[in-house]
Amino acid sequence: MHGHLQFNSYSAARARNPVGKSVAARPARRDPPLNGFSFDVPPPLARRVRLRLAQAESEAWMARLWERDATLWTGSDEGQWLGWLRPGTAPRELGHLTAVCRRLCVAGFSDAVLLGMGGASLGADVLVHTLGVGGGGLRLHVLDSTDAAQVLALQSAVDLTRCLFIVASKSGSTLESCMLASYFHEQLARKLGRQEAGRRFVAITDPGSAMHARAREEGYAAVFDGEPSVGGRNSVLSPFGLVALALLGHDPAAFLRGARPMLRACAAGTPERANPGLLLGALLGEAAIGGRDKLTILANPELESLGCWLEQLLAESTGKDGRGIVPVDHEPVGCPSDYGRDRLFVHLAKSDAPCAELDAHVRSLAAAGFPVLRCDLPSARLLGQEFFRWEMATAVAAAVLRVNPFDQPDVEASKVRTRALASRHQAGIGAADGKPLLVEGALAFHGEFEGAASAAQLLASCFGGLGAGGYAALLAYVARDAGHETWLASMRGRLRQATGAATMGGFGPRYLHSCGQLHKGGPAGGRFLFITADAPAELEAPGQALGFSATQRAQALGDMEELAARGRPCLRVHISGPLEAGLAQLAGLLERALPPEPVR
Repeated sequence: MHGHLQFNSYSAARARNPVGKSVAARPARRDPPLNGFSFDVPPPLARRVRLRLAQAESEAWMARLWERDATLWTGSDEGQWLGWLRPGTAPRELGHLTAVCRRLCVAGFSDAVLLGMGGASLGADVLVHTLGVGGGGLRLHVLDSTDAAQVLALQSAVDLTRCLFIVASKSGSTLESCMLASYFHEQLARKLGRQEAGRRFVAITDPGSAMHARAREEGYAAVFDGEPSVGGRNSVLSPFGLVALALLGHDPAAFLRGARPMLRACAAGTPERANPGLLLGALLGEAAIGGRDKLTILANPELESLGCWLEQLLAESTGKDGRGIVPVDHEPVGCPSDYGRDRLFVHLAKSDAPCAELDAHVRSLAAAGFPVLRCDLPSARLLGQEFFRWEMATAVAAAVLRVNPFDQPDVEASKVRTRALASRHQAGIGAADGKPLLVEGALAFHGEFEGAASAAQLLASCFGGLGAGGYAALLAYVARDAGHETWLASMRGRLRQATGAATMGGFGPRYLHSCGQLHKGGPAGGRFLFITADAPAELEAPGQALGFSATQRAQALGDMEELAARGRPCLRVHISGPLEAGLAQLAGLLERALPPEPVR
C-alpha cells in the first residue's frame, strides 16, 4: 500500500478549522509550511493501521491525550508529564531567557560547554549540529561522558578562561552532570578564583533542586528553571533546548513559531487520518506489534544528529514490560537483502538539500517490500516541528503498546548496582571484576559463556545464538570520538553481515541515559558486548566519592550485572595497554569468530 500523505500549509489551516469552513488565505501564508510526511507500507500493516485509527476515532484518543487523561496509557501518573504539549515557556520568561543569553554572548566568551546527560543534552546536541552558530552566538560543545580521555580532549579544545559552562539536569542530582560541574569549577577556580569561577557557570534545572541551591551558593551567572511537568526526553522545546538555541545565536521565539503548524496539525480536532502525530504513532505501534520493532533511522547528512535524540525518545519511552520499539541509529547502510523482516525504516529527509544516494536506497527498500516512512523538512529552521511530531507519535505508539511513555522503571536498577560497586571501591574492596573466562593478548573476557577454548570461540558463542528478531548491542566505555565511532560502525556492519540481526551501538555511560531502559525492560533477544579499557589517567571531581575513571568502571560493571541478572546474555572484554591496539585485536577476533553471512 502506498500511503503518501503530504501535509502542507493548507493541511495546517484545516487543522485549525477542521469543520471545513473557509479560512482567510492571508494568515495561512504567513505561517511556515508544515513538514511533509509520506509512507509506503505492506497491505497487512496498512490494514492494522486503519483499524487502529478507527479505534482512536471511536475512543477519542487525541482529545483524551490533550486533556491529559492517563487512562489512554496505563492509568498511572501519565497525566503529570504532559507539559510538553505546550512548548516553550511564558512569553515574559522566554524574553528573559533570551535577554540573559544575549548578554552572555557578548560577555567575552568564545565557547560554551553544556554538561548534561540524556534528555538534558541530546536536544541541544541536535541544535548544534543542525543549526550551527548564528549571528553573534557562541561555539557550543556538548559533553556527556565520564570518560577521562573525552573530558581531557574537550578541555584541551577550548580556552577555559573564555568558556561558559551550562550545567543541565532536571533533577539537579544527575551523577555525571554534578561530577563534570565540580571538575570544571575547580579548574576555573585554580585559574581565576572561586568567585570569578562561579560567574562562568549557568544552570538549567527544575525549581527547588539541589543544583538550584548550589548554583546560588557558588554565584552562577544565571539559573534557568525547567518545567516540572516535562520529562527530560521531552524537554528540547523547554529551557533545556531553548537556552542552547539562544547561546548559539538563534531566536527561540522564532524557532517556536516554526513549530506551531505541527502543534495545530496534531490537535484533537484534526481528522485521524490527517493527524501527523497520530498517524506516525499508529504506524510505529502497529509495526512493533506485528514484529517490525527495529525502527531503522536513515537520515540525510544534515539530520544525522536527530537520530540520537530519537533513539532516546523511543527507547526510553516504549521499552518496558517486555515490549517496545528498538531504535537502530547510525547503523551502516546495507542492501535490502542485508535486513531481516523485523525492520521498519524511517527516512529523515530535507527537501532543500536532497541526498540522491540515500533517496535511491530508500526506494530500493520500499521496492523490496519493507515498510518505509518519510519525514521531510523543508528547512532546518522547522526542526521544532519534528521534535513535536515525534513526541506526539511516541506517546501514541505507547498507547498502542499499552505502556507508560513517561517512566523508566528499569533504569534505577543499574544505578543501584553502580552505587554498590562504587561503595566497595571507596571502602578499598576494589571492583568486582572476578576471574576472567580467558585472556588473549591485551584482551580479558568476562561473562557467562564458559567452555570456549579461544577468544574467537567465545565471541562466536555470544553472537552465534542471535535468533530471528534479536539484536546485537556493542557498548563501548571509551571516548566518543570520530575514530571510535568509525570503529563501532564497522563492527556493527560486520555483525549484521554475519547474523542478519539489527545492531545497536553506544558509548558508556551516554547510552545508559538513552537505551538503558530498553535494554533491560524492552523486548528480549538482545545480546550485549561491553568494551572497557584501562584509563589513561584518573581525574578527580571535588566533592565526589570517586574519580571519573572509577565511576565509569562502576557504571559498566553495574549495567552488565543488571542485564545478566535479567537473563540477557552479556560478554565483556577489557583492554589492557594501548587502546587502539586492543580495539584492532578485538576487530580481528570478531572477523574470525563470525561467519561471512548468516545461515538463512
